[in-house]
Amino acid sequence: MKAGSVTAVATAAVLLAGCGNSADTPAPRGPVSQASSAAPATRTPTAVDRSPSPTEDQGPARLKIGQTFTGAGWKVTIYSAKFDGQADSEPDKGKVWVPADVKICNATTGESLPTPSWSSWQLKTTDDYQLQPADITPEPRQPALPYSATVLPKDCVRGWLTFELDKGSRIKEIRLIEDQLFGPGPAIAIWG
Repeated sequence: MKAGSVTAVATAAVLLAGCGNSADTPAPRGPVSQASSAAPATRTPTAVDRSPSPTEDQGPARLKIGQTFTGAGWKVTIYSAKFDGQADSEPDKGKVWVPADVKICNATTGESLPTPSWSSWQLKTTDDYQLQPADITPEPRQPALPYSATVLPKDCVRGWLTFELDKGSRIKEIRLIEDQLFGPGPAIAIWG
């Protein structure tokens, strides 16, 4: 993620903080899927797990759950995304929670960076619905990934993003996107 993109992410997060999210979009019915039923891994990613920073011509980096995206000062890992998780409130009728365990590290040596905001994340279903995280705290999976926070050089922040989707939906991928002032920008990394 370019430094200017990070600034745009932080600015858009502040401007859009009062706006709703797309978690209210109904998802169609279909078979239930699970990205990972295992507990979150606590291992250190190996060189095989890391991704090169893609050029704009190559499109977004494509990763598996557990792999680390490296780009423009960031290292981002999604450790798990479990269908039918629990949260501090019940989902709407016919819906389930999908918590995703995310870690974001500042790989720079001397620059504090803001984390991507919640609106920089999307869960995409197999039938092309795109959902942003719900504004809830996942329990017993705490802490939630900060909505936006400043990460010091060589430091990390880890927490849970929680998506709400239809019980019949299937998870296709989770995307880290450029959060632009008037809506989502291009995908930077995709975990599927």
